Formats: sequence, C-alpha cells, structure tokens
Amino acid sequence: MPSRSQSAIITYRALRMGVVAMAVLLAASLLLEIARTRGLELTSISASFYSPVRNVFVGVLIATGMALIAIMGREKSEDGALNLAGMLAPTIGMLPTTVGPSAPGACQAGVTRCIPAATLVDVENNVSALLVLGVLGLVGALVYVLRTHGARSVQLRRMILPAVLWLASAAIWIFARELAFVHGHNVAAFGFFLLLAWVARINAQDPPEGPTVMGLTPRAYQRGYRIISAAMTGTIVFTGAYDIAILAGWLPNPWPQWFFLAESLLLALFIAFWVLQTLHFWRDGVPDAIPVEGSDTLG
Repeated sequence: MPSRSQSAIITYRALRMGVVAMAVLLAASLLLEIARTRGLELTSISASFYSPVRNVFVGVLIATGMALIAIMGREKSEDGALNLAGMLAPTIGMLPTTVGPSAPGACQAGVTRCIPAATLVDVENNVSALLVLGVLGLVGALVYVLRTHGARSVQLRRMILPAVLWLASAAIWIFARELAFVHGHNVAAFGFFLLLAWVARINAQDPPEGPTVMGLTPRAYQRGYRIISAAMTGTIVFTGAYDIAILAGWLPNPWPQWFFLAESLLLALFIAFWVLQTLHFWRDGVPDAIPVEGSDTLG
C-alpha cells in the first residue's frame, strides 16, 4: 500500500493526465464531427454546443473545472488562478454562445444574436444549478475556515474574491439575464484562457536550476511555459481585438471559421501546457513551494 505522500503524487499525476485526456476527448469529438459533415461547418468550438459534440463539450468543461479546482498551485497567485479558471470552465459549457438569425428557430425578428428558445430552459436550469452549487461551496468553505483558522485568518481573506465574483454573477443572472445570455459565454471563455496564460507565466518564472525531470532540464520547462504563455496571451488579445473590429464594422469577416481556428490554437496550447506540467511534476506530484498551512484550500 503506498504511503500518504506517494498516494498524493499518484493522485496529482492522475488529475493532470485527466485534464489532458478531457481536452483530447473534445478535440477528437470535434474532428469526428468535421469528418461527418465533410467540411468545417462550425464557426467556433463554442458553437459545437449546437451540434452532436454538445454532450462531450459540456462534460469536458465540467470535469476540467473540477480538476482545476482540485489541483493545487505552488503559490497563492497560481492556486487562486487555477481555482477561478475551474469556476469559469463549467460556465463556458452551460452558458452557450449565441447564434445568428440564420440558425433554424434561433432569433426573433430584429434580433441579431440570441440563444435559441428551445435551449433557454436547459440553460436557465443548468446555470441556476451551478450558482446553487457555488453558494453551497462558499458556505461550506466559510464554515470550515472559521472553525479551523478563525475569523482573522489569511484563508478567510482569500475567500473574498470568489465570494464577490459569485455575488456579481448571481446579480447579473437575476436582474440582467439578457446581458448574461449575450456576453456571459465570451467573458467566461476569455477569462478562462487568460487565467491559464497567467498560470503558464508563473511557471515560466521558476529558477532554471534543479534536476532533470523526464529528460528535460528546468531551463527547458521554463522556456516551454514562456512560449505557451506568450502564445496564449497573443492569441487571446488578437482574437478579442479582431472580434471587436468585426462587430464594430471596421473589418470584413470573409471567413467565419477564423474564430474556430483561434479557439483550436488555444485548445492545443492548453493541452501542451498540461502535458508539460504533467511531465514536470511526474516525480513530485504536489510542488513543495506550497506551505502546509495553505494546503487545505480547495485547489
């Protein structure tokens, strides 16, 4: 029977491999749909919500979100970024992107983008359930922190940002639901990838000294994290700027699949990061930089 430390290493190794497996599952499902339709009919990976890929798309994002929350970062900023990314991932899946009026049964007359009426009941149920889970998680964490660390602990202060984000999300969902329908998916998706780019950047700041792990030196891992972070950030910034320019009418949109390619690049970079980090921490599992006192957080 493995020791507790060995069990932790095996658990974290499996979590990281699970994140990679989920991303590969989504990629495989997308490729199969492209082969079935004999062409690139999806305008974005997010639009796969309205295709046979839907179950895989939503399931992968939920599973990935839970794994990101469970995986602990090596410092407070990395751990917090992973937790927030894990909170956003299910939102991306449960709150779909909008579609145009050309989609069958999509939008009413005069409405350019919307969530189809046939899907609204599902979306309202799923997102509401996600908010319920969020408040239950916050209450449970609050009780635990107060009983374990007290009202003046740093652990309690770390809960402020997640609580504020939940309150803001709940307020928008209750009082400005149309705003959530129109912009919620894109905001969650951009936030998710920006947080992961930040996590990759944090890993790139490691000192380039130490043992060789899985055939790669610390400097090689540092270089890989830096490339992934820069590529993620650049793709997000370019995609956001290009999307705004198209919406404002400053640029034409001659090929609607450009957004699919941008998201595919981000998905590939996401897989590359988790493959690299899985190799990097294959032997140690839980990075030693996290102090024992902070190891009882959710991620």
